[in-house]
Amino acid sequence: MRNLWIVAKYEYHRFVIRRGFLISTLAVPLGMAVLITVLIIYTESKISRLPVGYVDQAGFLNIDLQPVHPNPQDGLSIRAYPDEKTAMAALEGGEIQAIFVFPPDYLKTLHTGLYYLEKPPSDIVWKQFDDFVRINLTASLPESIRERVIAGPKITVIDITSNRQFSENSIINVILPFAASFLFFYATMSATGYMLRVVTDEKENRTIEIMVTSLTSQQLISGKALGLLAVALTQLLVYLIAVVVGLKIAAPYVEILRQAIVPWSYLGVMALFFFPAYALIAAVMIAVGGAMPETQQGQQVAGLLNLIFLLPIFLLPLLFENPSHPIILLMTFFPSTAFLTISLRWGVSTIPTWQLGLSWVILVATTTVMVWAAARIFRAGMLHYGQPLNLKSLLAVLKEQ
Repeated sequence: MRNLWIVAKYEYHRFVIRRGFLISTLAVPLGMAVLITVLIIYTESKISRLPVGYVDQAGFLNIDLQPVHPNPQDGLSIRAYPDEKTAMAALEGGEIQAIFVFPPDYLKTLHTGLYYLEKPPSDIVWKQFDDFVRINLTASLPESIRERVIAGPKITVIDITSNRQFSENSIINVILPFAASFLFFYATMSATGYMLRVVTDEKENRTIEIMVTSLTSQQLISGKALGLLAVALTQLLVYLIAVVVGLKIAAPYVEILRQAIVPWSYLGVMALFFFPAYALIAAVMIAVGGAMPETQQGQQVAGLLNLIFLLPIFLLPLLFENPSHPIILLMTFFPSTAFLTISLRWGVSTIPTWQLGLSWVILVATTTVMVWAAARIFRAGMLHYGQPLNLKSLLAVLKEQ
């Protein structure tokens, strides 16, 4: 056991200090920083701090009944004008950003005129002025009813099959699975690509023959897998911190993010599937590295195998159109595509509990068999230095007692 941890620690330190790992790990936080900066600049450029004017020809608005904004500095200043001519002069003079004109028959027709010079009012201005109008229209109602009308409807969709709920507050349940799928896959593939390289590189330079004199092949492979699993988790942790910090910074500028609720159920399911999915990919790369005599040949074969793991991404149009299509269901239960398929399906539909359970059991069982097979193939590959293992040799290795 001590040898296993020594190998794991060595592999971890060896890869986290590599330039390629540092660049790929820091690329996501830096990209998020740039994206958030652009978002803030764009949002601020759209929002005008100038007041909004109105002309009330219907005679129902009270300038004193203005909405109270949680952040006073972001509150909208509203000004009343006696006629359109006076308001238009204020607009052309740059005193206000827009004019809302309520005609005499507004309460019957609900038609409103809007005037602006270059840019229309932002969504924030629309919402705050809409609250101002609602407050005046409901001024005669009891306070509890008035507050409910101003808040507007809140609709929650409940799926009776899985009991999942969808609402504006859970919009992140739709966005997160797609972003997380690509991040998880990127980090996992990076680490398992390292796994292929360390196996084939050490076979080529013959250092692996020295290593197996002091520890078993099982300890060697397990140590490398644990070390690279720690590498993948480190990368994912950096990504997670970057996402959390980015959302905290962007939330004041994006209203949906302020109301977002963390989808703990999704994160729990993905954690449950991540470890066996990672172990399966690592075992496949170990088997390829053990069977191929050179790194280049191993990378060519691994590139083709990666397409199997990437298949759900290529079938995204079908997944959007029909998340319960037989092909999508097949990928849900197929071990190599289960992780990505479930993650992507989570964002567009509900997944029955029995499908999650069956998929996880198949994934764990397949991973267990693949890890056992990879250890045998790796051990046999050391005895065939410079020669690839053909299909007949691989079957013989797996059948031997």
